[in-house]
Amino acid sequence: MSSDEITPQLQQIRPSGLPEECMVDIDVMLQKWQNKLDRNQLRSRYYDGRQNLKNLGIAVPPTLSKVDEVVGWPAKAVDALANRVVFDGFVSTGDDRDPFGLDEVLEANDFAVELPKAIRSALKHSCSFVCLRSGDTSIGEPEVVITFRSALYATGIWNMATRSLRAAMVVQDIDDAQAEQGIMIPTDVMLYEPGYNIRILRTDAGYVASDPMPTGLDHVPVWLLAYHSDLDRPFGRSRINREVMSITDQAARTMLRMDIGAEFYSAPRAALIGAEPPVDKDGNPITGWEAAISHLLVINADEDGVKPTIQQLSQMTMQPHSDQLRVLAARMSGATDIPMAKLGVMTDSGPSSADAIAAGESDLVIEAKNTCDAFGVQLRRMARDIALLKNGDNIDEKQLAALDVNWRDPERPSRASRADAILKQVKAIPWLAECDVILEELGYDDAKITRLLASKRKADARSVLDSLTKTATQRQETEVNTDDDTAGRGNTQPRAAAGGQDGDQGDEKPVDNGSGSER
Repeated sequence: MSSDEITPQLQQIRPSGLPEECMVDIDVMLQKWQNKLDRNQLRSRYYDGRQNLKNLGIAVPPTLSKVDEVVGWPAKAVDALANRVVFDGFVSTGDDRDPFGLDEVLEANDFAVELPKAIRSALKHSCSFVCLRSGDTSIGEPEVVITFRSALYATGIWNMATRSLRAAMVVQDIDDAQAEQGIMIPTDVMLYEPGYNIRILRTDAGYVASDPMPTGLDHVPVWLLAYHSDLDRPFGRSRINREVMSITDQAARTMLRMDIGAEFYSAPRAALIGAEPPVDKDGNPITGWEAAISHLLVINADEDGVKPTIQQLSQMTMQPHSDQLRVLAARMSGATDIPMAKLGVMTDSGPSSADAIAAGESDLVIEAKNTCDAFGVQLRRMARDIALLKNGDNIDEKQLAALDVNWRDPERPSRASRADAILKQVKAIPWLAECDVILEELGYDDAKITRLLASKRKADARSVLDSLTKTATQRQETEVNTDDDTAGRGNTQPRAAAGGQDGDQGDEKPVDNGSGSER
């Protein structure tokens, strides 16, 4: 087994101490894994650009068929779609952005880093697996362990009634010493059954199964990320399908012929008329290839003294090769929904406008949205099980049912166009400006949204504090002014009532009784 075809040797797993019904499931899964192994390895080679050249033996000499020609279109077919399927967190109703504590579990399992790998593996091999189990915190594992595995390291049995896996087997660890020699011997395998897990460990005496470990779940906590699945193929289809591989083979042969033609193109082609085969400076005959690339030819006259004539032949053109490559790029574009310009082949029309680019990528955007929907169903089920394992029975069932997956917009609009669209919506529906969803639509990821909302809460708290301080100051000033007015009215009222009389009597004029004295 070569280093680029390293896969675990699952067929060697025959554990002792395993219940009979579990052994039947293992036999079924091992057979399924073995049947798909060759094709999965083949697709890995095409993705890595290590596929063997299929030489037709007509235009390319056998001595030159060993030249490596790499066409990276299969990897482009996978990566172009994977780059548009971008996870952006889980969302739920209510004010709490993380009501079930999922962020802590995802962070402990490097979910943001591992999930894109699983998505690429799913697009490459048709499916990948997401596994969930309770962790052993005593050995440093998270409370809940999330494991991602490709189709080379996991397999399962599909249940059509429940539209989920009935059983699954996942390689958790391998023998590092054997792996350095290109031999992958599993040392730790986990068998998932409804309600319990069984750990299978490799020992000197062979593989030994542990006692069943209850999970508290009535289903298998392994979810299938299947690309382009249907009723007949629940495990999906690979982006590197037969058409993509066939076009890649043709493109590799075209590139090889182009390289060989370029070598001939760089050497002048000449014809000798009326001469024996040319010889080198030592008088040894020169073959056709050596004569074509030689810089020194010795051509003698014949016995009659007639010298041969040399004619320069017109050079070959590279146009047929480039035209064929352009045709193959167009076929690849049709098979993968990737614009030709993204495949390294420019069209004759020159650079495209923004609208033309968007129209050319529309089919890829639709495929990305469908992929997000398919993967989102499985990830939502995973998130609900994480919430149950972490919170137990103390959980809001209605809020749990509303849990959903948030994806980045596969269309990837520019910031300016996105902001312009949001502004028009807010003008039409003003209350949208108060929603956190607007921040998601503007392209902010979950971490930035959390920071922005935290900053907003601080600003709101500061504004409320300033408002309370201002109100208290105004109230104190009002009370001081009121006291001053009250004191002023108390000093002037006695002077208004003369003779110690209250009221308006003090304003009356004195009465003259004829003696000139006042009464």
